[in-house]
Amino acid sequence: TVDTEARKNLDIRAGDTVRVHQKIEEKGKYRIQIFEGLVLARKHGTEAGGTRPTLNTVKPTPLAVRTTGFILGSPIVQDGGIYPVEFTGDGAGISPPLEWRGAPAGTKSLALVMHHLDPEGNTKNYWILYNIPTATTSLEKNSRGVGIFGINTINNRAEYAPPHSKGPGPKTYVITLYALSEAPVINNGGNPINAEALLAAIKDHVLGTTELSFVYTRSGMGTSPEERPTRQPGNHPPSPGPPRP
Repeated sequence: TVDTEARKNLDIRAGDTVRVHQKIEEKGKYRIQIFEGLVLARKHGTEAGGTRPTLNTVKPTPLAVRTTGFILGSPIVQDGGIYPVEFTGDGAGISPPLEWRGAPAGTKSLALVMHHLDPEGNTKNYWILYNIPTATTSLEKNSRGVGIFGINTINNRAEYAPPHSKGPGPKTYVITLYALSEAPVINNGGNPINAEALLAAIKDHVLGTTELSFVYTRSGMGTSPEERPTRQPGNHPPSPGPPRP
């Protein structure tokens, strides 16, 4: 907890990434939810209805924190490895196979988001999938019929969008898998939703997350990973705080 006076002296500027710990009450129990966001501005006025200085304005997203024992992997790429051309816009452009284990107790639904943070700080979402049954522990490559697709930001379609970067050099992509205490309630008239809407729907129901990152260049020969992106769903996917007690 940071008191009012301490907040005045925090060296935080626009463009910084911050983490906010919020105490949440749910069904008579309390837990701490961690959010991560990009500082858009630092204000020197006061918050409405009070005298505390407003520290900043952020785009909050649930923070993706690896949960012990909850592991996401793939038979085609290791964490931090080079993404095969087959699953990019330079190849067949199909979604990769995934497998996971160790979902937290009480998990009732799963969701995933694949994103990349470009050099300008914009989050690009390539793959959004939710309402994945808890009995599911893997996805085949080019998976269909499991879960519900969300709208990607590459072609604005409810499908997997293969990486096809226009910029030079290696790019890092991150898949975040969310274990949820209940299936997300989506009020969108049955229409596809984007990552921001999904993250808003799940933010209070994340029991844990796990991630898989990989690198790709247009030549298909990744060298060294660029700086790893801020972890995802509003515009940033994903993810959450520590497991609930």
